[in-house]
Amino acid sequence: MNKGRFTVVPEKDITVFLIGVHINKPLQVHKWLPVILAMPAMLKELSNNKSLGCLSFEMFFKYKGVNIIQYWDSNESLLTYSKMPKHLKAWKRFSKQLKGNNAVGFYHETYNVKENNYENIYLNMPNFGLGKAVSPQEVTTRTHSAKQRLQVKQ
Repeated sequence: MNKGRFTVVPEKDITVFLIGVHINKPLQVHKWLPVILAMPAMLKELSNNKSLGCLSFEMFFKYKGVNIIQYWDSNESLLTYSKMPKHLKAWKRFSKQLKGNNAVGFYHETYNVKENNYENIYLNMPNFGLGKAVSPQEVTTRTHSAKQRLQVKQ
């Protein structure tokens, strides 16, 4: 755990990718569970091979679904990964499970964030979110406020 105040200084562009499923019909476990179970293999691959460009991810379970936030080194890395054979095979299986299946919903969103267009603060936190993707630094007089963090140049 990082004791005190930490921030990730925006030194480069990043791509934030949100992906998740929403369980529309909780009692139809046989329809939504296979969809959810398709995700761990891809996350394991991304964790084991950092050269693919996924810097980090966080997974959140909610009442009716799963949300994953991924931090990528670039949009190009994300798009390249989406076309890799292992991912395409999993995606085809995933899509097949979703087809005609209104028991579960799916979404993804991609945000390309330019340097100095993001800021963050972590107080007494383990490395988390962007702070797990890019090494956090202790807050200084130059990075004390959100306004300062959005304007800081290294």
